[in-house]
Amino acid sequence: MIRTLRYSLLALGLAATTASAQEAKPPFHQSLAVGVHGGMLMSRVNFVPSVSQRLHSGLMGGVLLRYNVERGASLQLEANYVQGGWREKYDAATTSYSRTLNALEVPLLTHLYLGQGSAKFYLNAGPFVGYILSEASTSSGEDAMSDQDKARHALPVANRFFWGLGGGPGLSLQLGGRHRIELEGRLVYGLGNIWSSARTSPYPQSSELRFGARLGYVIQL
Repeated sequence: MIRTLRYSLLALGLAATTASAQEAKPPFHQSLAVGVHGGMLMSRVNFVPSVSQRLHSGLMGGVLLRYNVERGASLQLEANYVQGGWREKYDAATTSYSRTLNALEVPLLTHLYLGQGSAKFYLNAGPFVGYILSEASTSSGEDAMSDQDKARHALPVANRFFWGLGGGPGLSLQLGGRHRIELEGRLVYGLGNIWSSARTSPYPQSSELRFGARLGYVIQL
């Protein structure tokens, strides 16, 4: 009888603890959030045959719409203006060439996060599409460049539409109420080519790789 009573009290205690934990956990409601962000990018283009390069630097900025689907997971749509491109490396200090590709990029990302308090760690990942709006180049010391270099520099972008995969980790901090500030690292790998990928092309592979960091502000609607 005493043993049965002990088991009954233990079961009631566990049930009460579980119920208390469930009551302490706030309910989840699907919601929308909007935000703006901006930062710096470093980029290069993977050429085949290879071209000696340094990292090209540029700016990025954009807006986002985030739909909180369930606890710990959201869908995020962005529209970004990015400055990619490449910067070539030469032995002579007076010789240089760089090309900037100004583009509109639209990523659709899965946004996964940990934590419910003022600080959350998150990971974004997913595909993107984009369109190159314009290109601009700067050069110096052309006399020291080879004919192959000059021919490459004369090639305009052939494929303005591009696509690929991207994402990165981040930290989100609550500023109070519905407002948050977010710091994120972003890596983008292009799957398309800016020039023709035909076998007869001088560069059958010319895909862009970008990485950088950005700071954003998000408000829950």
